[in-house]
Amino acid sequence: MTYPWQFDESVQRGTDYGDEGNVTAYDELMLRLRDVEREAAEIAEAISLSPDAVIWEIGTGTGECALRLARCCRHVFATDVSAPMLACARRKADERKIANVTFEIGGFRSGFQPDGQLDAVISQLALHHLPDFWKFQALGAISRRLRPHGRLYLRDVVFPSPIDDYDAFINAAIQELRLSAGEEIATQAVRHFKEEFSTLDWILEGMMERNGLRILRKSRSGILTAYTCESAGMPFSSAAASFAK
Repeated sequence: MTYPWQFDESVQRGTDYGDEGNVTAYDELMLRLRDVEREAAEIAEAISLSPDAVIWEIGTGTGECALRLARCCRHVFATDVSAPMLACARRKADERKIANVTFEIGGFRSGFQPDGQLDAVISQLALHHLPDFWKFQALGAISRRLRPHGRLYLRDVVFPSPIDDYDAFINAAIQELRLSAGEEIATQAVRHFKEEFSTLDWILEGMMERNGLRILRKSRSGILTAYTCESAGMPFSSAAASFAK
């Protein structure tokens, strides 16, 4: 059921990826700066990807990770709130003749949702578009969709704690990005910190635990943190009650 007070995931925050020019620039920049092949291999290992697995990537962007993971599993459902992003991803799938990926409009709590339980859910650099209450709701929805012992791989901008001076920490992070990746990425980082909704690690980890997602692995690189979690295989209400005791 949809309520008028629910958060609207389709509203673009930060860079407007409803704009086709921004999508093209994003795709070219990411392919230049990121080793997507290595990232996909690391994710496949983290979620113990098998040939029979059915997985869901939330915030697929232009589909590079989903298309690579599709080589190693039965099916990938890949969603994004940006129609131009998905159009780009579908073109790539057609060009590469990859048929076991379904690209659909959707976010964490809205739009397309895969049927049945899933072996894994992946999300990179997307959860920060939600304020904390809606992050909590999104993690609960993911937990309920995972099979018992299914995996969540989450990689995003997360604020480490404790930090004595967050102003200095953020300024240093932006400067490091300026030196390593260029002015455009540094400008996007400024926009991110100003307009988007990254979370402190102890808050995010508490949300995971209260939703029955056990953290198996955590690794931090600069302002990015990657989590591998395992579903406890219990419904949200039971998970929340167990951590409230």
